[in-house]
This record gives sequence, structure tokens and C-alpha cells, in this order.
Amino acid sequence: MKRYPLQTLLKLRAHRTENARLTVMEKQRAAIACREECARIQGELQTLRDQRASHRLRLLDPPPPGMPWPPVLEQRQAHIDLLGEQADAAQQNLQQAQQRLQAAERALEEAKQAYFRAKAREDALHKRKGMWHDEQNALEARKEEDAAADLQLARHLARGQP
Repeated sequence: MKRYPLQTLLKLRAHRTENARLTVMEKQRAAIACREECARIQGELQTLRDQRASHRLRLLDPPPPGMPWPPVLEQRQAHIDLLGEQADAAQQNLQQAQQRLQAAERALEEAKQAYFRAKAREDALHKRKGMWHDEQNALEARKEEDAAADLQLARHLARGQP
């Protein structure tokens, strides 16, 4: 297995973490777009249902003067049926949009988990770097202490000899 210098690993982990963060942001935007699409379709669906209910209430309103009942009633019923078909199509679109939203939310959750894993690996590497620096500082301090002890021993020995 090839070993890389610590600084190279730190840069690589930082790059991977940043890529994971950008992926999370992209997935968040996609999920938001899906939520907005669902809200838009729900609004259209509610509008269609309201219009259909309104037209059903006015189904038996008297026709305009000079128009016979049967064609007016038939036209109104056809329009109510058309609104019903449009509402059904909007309901199907809403279900598809909700499925896309669920998929986008799953993808977002997976991207978040990948980011947290990448961040944890980067943090662990930084911690390892900190521990290495501490070890190096401790070794250097021990060397200085040993050198000071050797110097004191040399002075003591130098005084004792004539």
C-alpha cells in the first residue's frame, strides 16, 4: 500500500469533504425544487377541484335567455367532466412529483451521510496530525532535557577533576 505525505492526505481529504458538501447543497436544491413542484401541483389540483365544485353548484342555473336547456346542460356537464379529468391528471402528476420528492430526499440523506463520513475522516486526520506534532514536541523537549542533563553532568565532572 502506498503511503502519502500527511499534507497531501490533508489536502485530499479537504477536497473530498468540499465535494461532498457541494453534493449536499446540490441535492438540497433538487429536493427544494421537488417540494415546490409538489406545492404548485397541489395548488392546481385544489383550483381544479374548486372550479369543478363551483360549476356543479351552477349546473342547474337557468340558461341565458334564448338558449334551450338541453344543450346548455350538456355543455355544462361536459365542462364539469373535463375539469374532473384534469383534476385526475393533476392527481397523477402530484403522485409522480411526490415520488420524485421522496427519491430526492433519500438522495439528500445519502449525500449528508457521505459528507459526515468525509468530514469525520478529515477531522480524524487533523487529530492525528495534532497528535504527531505533540509527539514531536515531546521528543524535542526530551532531547533538550537530556542535553541539559548532559551539560550539567559535564560541568560537575569538570569541577571535580583537577
